[in-house]
Amino acid sequence: MKLSCLRPLAALLLTLGLAACGGKASYDVSGTISGLNNEGLILANGSDTLPIPAGKTSFTFDKRIDYGTDYNITVKQQPAHMTCGIRGGSGSAGHYINISAAVVCSQNSYTVGGTVSGLTVDGLVLINGNTITAVTKDATAFTMAGSVNYGDPYGISVSVQPKGLLCVVQPGTGGGTMGEANVTTVKIACNPA
Repeated sequence: MKLSCLRPLAALLLTLGLAACGGKASYDVSGTISGLNNEGLILANGSDTLPIPAGKTSFTFDKRIDYGTDYNITVKQQPAHMTCGIRGGSGSAGHYINISAAVVCSQNSYTVGGTVSGLTVDGLVLINGNTITAVTKDATAFTMAGSVNYGDPYGISVSVQPKGLLCVVQPGTGGGTMGEANVTTVKIACNPA
């Protein structure tokens, strides 16, 4: 509580001190980055842009801003196969001694699903890694619960067979590496056992 009151006071005293000397307070526009595994992220603060390499955990724009100047850090370009968001990226310089935003990135993820034929009774359970999904009778399509990150492998298989049927994943449709879109091409065929 005490620190939250002292920060604005310290910024004000710093500004007054610089103004008395004829100078103007200026501030770095900076922050932290988490989860950036891929190349391509570009941040912007107005016309000032900053490319950020993969694996970087902090950033500072080249241009400092003066006391009272508004800042608005945005994502000009998302990194490949990821989505980044910004917390605390806008305001007016001078409220705090430091301007510090948080950029949080996560890998894009997509669902896996497909079609089902011949399912006339309940009981079919599909599995993908740790994710299980029950498919009800007369269903003609399914989507697995959860999602798979871009670049990760997926592999749909039958975990529990419905009574009196033998359901199989059609060869070449049940697994692969997740791309940049939902997978809808898995084919499950059920026939009398």
